[in-house]
Amino acid sequence: MSISIWAAILAAGALQTADVSRPFLPEDVFELEAIAAPQISPDGEWIAYVRRSNDRGADQGMSNVWLSRADGSQQRSLTPGDETSSAPLWAPDGESFVYVLQNENGASLIRYYPTSGRRATLTRLDGGLNDLAWSPDGSMLAFVGFVGGAAPQPASLGVEADEERWAARAQVEDRLVFRLDGFGTLPYGDRQIFIMDASSGRITPLTQTATAGIDALAWEPDSRSLIVSADRRERETDPPNTELYRIDLAEDGWMQLTNRLGPDTAPAVSPDGRYIAYLGYDDQRMGYHNTRLSLLDTQSGEHSVLSADLDRSLANPTWSSDSQAIYVQYEDSGDTVVARIHLDGRLEPLVGGLGDPVFGRPYTGGSYSVASDGTLAITGITATRPAELFVGTADQGFVQLTDVNSDALAGIHISDAEEIHFNSPHDGLEIEGWVLYPPEFDPTQQYPLILEIHGGPFSGYGPVFSAEFQLMAAAGYVVIYTNPRGSSGYGDQFANEIHHAYPGNDHDDLMGAIDYMLDRGFIDPERLFITGGSGGGTLTAWAIGTTNRFAAAAVVKPVINWSSFVLHSDLPPFFLRYWFENPPWEDPEEYWRRSPLSLVGNVETPTLVMVGGADLRTPGSEAEQYYTALRVQDVPTAFVTIPDSFHGISNSRPSRLLTKVAEILRWFETHDPAREDASQ
Repeated sequence: MSISIWAAILAAGALQTADVSRPFLPEDVFELEAIAAPQISPDGEWIAYVRRSNDRGADQGMSNVWLSRADGSQQRSLTPGDETSSAPLWAPDGESFVYVLQNENGASLIRYYPTSGRRATLTRLDGGLNDLAWSPDGSMLAFVGFVGGAAPQPASLGVEADEERWAARAQVEDRLVFRLDGFGTLPYGDRQIFIMDASSGRITPLTQTATAGIDALAWEPDSRSLIVSADRRERETDPPNTELYRIDLAEDGWMQLTNRLGPDTAPAVSPDGRYIAYLGYDDQRMGYHNTRLSLLDTQSGEHSVLSADLDRSLANPTWSSDSQAIYVQYEDSGDTVVARIHLDGRLEPLVGGLGDPVFGRPYTGGSYSVASDGTLAITGITATRPAELFVGTADQGFVQLTDVNSDALAGIHISDAEEIHFNSPHDGLEIEGWVLYPPEFDPTQQYPLILEIHGGPFSGYGPVFSAEFQLMAAAGYVVIYTNPRGSSGYGDQFANEIHHAYPGNDHDDLMGAIDYMLDRGFIDPERLFITGGSGGGTLTAWAIGTTNRFAAAAVVKPVINWSSFVLHSDLPPFFLRYWFENPPWEDPEEYWRRSPLSLVGNVETPTLVMVGGADLRTPGSEAEQYYTALRVQDVPTAFVTIPDSFHGISNSRPSRLLTKVAEILRWFETHDPAREDASQ
């Protein structure tokens, strides 16, 4: 990691240490802001970015495009009134950029000229607009849109129906994947490539490109052809297997460029046209695969893997202007790093400390863009501040251009994250974690402890801002969160320690975190609490079925019964293929062995069960099974549903984040032995 960005972050963060007067409160969540999607102009003079905030009255997250000079001057919002905007993207000449504007009249694509301040509406957007990309000559924009298709119709009733007063007709479904968490029921139809004239906004479909599996696209330097990632197979039961294709705009035909079992995606064409960089892996049917950077030499037709020596998954490939290197980002031990990979495979880390503009749990992430001279614009984050805008280079350092939370968090105690390392009691494997402390923490006193477990399970936490965890610390708890085996950011072998073995030894890693904290002397062993969401909810249920050391637990949006989950979740082909060797009807014992429901007879821990009412990833039936089993056995329990919420409870609406934390803390306080002793 570059030290320069941390120097900038720490200098800005020093504001919080002065005149701290009160803890972080639920009302403060509505005042938080964060920076997303920084887009630096090709000449490095301007940066367009998205500023995210929370509207208390509407209980909604807001998104607005802002513009700044690269030196931090002339910062201004481009979104008036109640409108929202997002997705800025610079034209190749750097004289203008486009962004999506949303208001009461719908969505529009706007073109903005920073020097003059002129803006023009290119087109109204009736449907989705994905993978927007400028042609190198600046005359066109390509994007992927949706084209509706015919859905199966219900059978005839044999009588004439009164459509206004009769019951609704049957809904007929014939697709394996027909719903998606965060969206709902998927419409029938295909994705298709469209070309937009950058001057008039006129849109022309590429008629031969309609297919359900288009994943991403990129232009070739001549502005006459596109490189597309797509899965053109018909069988839904097949594993994911996108390939790269070249589509000539004049001929409107497909030429296949890759051919292997596994995804090939995120194509990026070098400015000189010689190479096509892309991401993917050879599918070994493992739970986790490192996503590697590959290179296609368009002259020789040879493919090579540039990141073969890097044991990390890569994302967001972007070419340098001289076609000699590719910028990428990757997760590394709780950090998100931007690096440059040269054509000989040499890796050059440039900067770390990136983060996403979310306020829920502390997952790794972040975004960047790069100018022609190599100047980077990034979203930098710490445990004490949400994502801000930084600009700079590894050689000259990074400068923080925004400080959008200086007023909101002034005078408020925000707990920094202490990094810890300990050895798993299972096999001595080193595990990394972080600890947040309550205000006015005194190590000579005894404190209650909350262990919070991440989901995924192939994902990772890091020392980044989390409103959820800050509220828990402000309530008087020491909060510990870790990356047990199975987490991403520690290499292929570490992640696949849980391949076909989850939950399993990752439970021992989590118990090792508890033991580590108890050994430090300031944790009350009678006041241990455990919670987690999604995969973390699954591990929470597994833990309380294995040990009675916790005073109370909160099992949030869990998998409880693997047989029902893999057949009821929104992505059955993925879970069936990669998380188990065989389907449940061929190996029911294995599905039951790994199901927390198999251990529910051991549970004595007072347990809150929570799920989103519209959750399609871990459907409510999973949580309901667990609640019912606990209730039948007279284990103290309660069932909380967050109405209308999909899987991402905390990142959907601010009040849902507060509801989630409030219900968990109330449950823990209700079953806190210290409270029970005080009442006697």
